[in-house]
Formats: sequence, C-alpha cells, structure tokens
Amino acid sequence: MERKLGLRLPRDYKLLAETFGAGTFDDNLELCAPGSKYLDLDLIMADPTEFAGPAPSSRSAIGLLQWAMTSAEHSFCWLVEGPEPDDWPVFARRDKWAPWKQFDCSSAELVHRMLTDPQHPYSLARPFESHWFTPAEQTEEAR
Repeated sequence: MERKLGLRLPRDYKLLAETFGAGTFDDNLELCAPGSKYLDLDLIMADPTEFAGPAPSSRSAIGLLQWAMTSAEHSFCWLVEGPEPDDWPVFARRDKWAPWKQFDCSSAELVHRMLTDPQHPYSLARPFESHWFTPAEQTEEAR
C-alpha cells in the first residue's frame, strides 16, 4: 500500500489501520485505512495536496495527508515532510475555514487522548462513558 501511495506511513498509524481497519470510533471519529473499499475512507485515494492551501507553510512539505475525520467535518492530517514519517506532525482543524492546530503526538496517541481526555479540544470522552469501534463494513450494512 505504501508503494501505491508513494509514501511510507507512520508506524503507529499502520498498527491502528491493521488493528481496526477503516471505520468509526464512537460513531464520530472516522479512521481512514489504505485500500478501504469505501472510497471516502481509503487513505490511498487521498490527495496529499488537497489541504495544502491553509496548511502551515514549509518549503520541504509535500502537503497535508488526511488520515481521519469526524462527522462534524473535523480533519486530522499529517504534514508530510521529511524522510521519516514517524516525525510528521499531526494537524487538525474544526472545519475548512478554521486554522490548523498542531499536536505534538502520534496518530494513535491523538486518538487515545480524544477518547479518554475530557479536556482535549476534540474530546469524545465527555459525551461517552465507554467507547466502541464500528468497522466500515458494518456501517454500510446498516444503511
């Protein structure tokens, strides 16, 4: 999949994608996975330059690559820059008009914080006492 995308991906994200696949945490946070048959959740179909306009400037960056989003149109991306994907910073924004906010953590850590930290700016811990993951296949079957 990395060859098809033309980029190596962060190790923690690959573990997330291998463990869960494409789908949704708490019916809100949608995780993209390489090769998902659901094109809106296929990381391979993502265009790394799609979000480059309002992204933080960096001469070495290819652009932002979205790896997750929410039902409220929040975007979670890596700033694709440098040879080591584990060093790519994670950026998020509330909608396409909002400024990007950098998080100094990995993708997996950001998901963990969102699920467990009620003070996190994108927290899912407040509305839910427990958490669940719904694979994309089950979501499609329910429609």
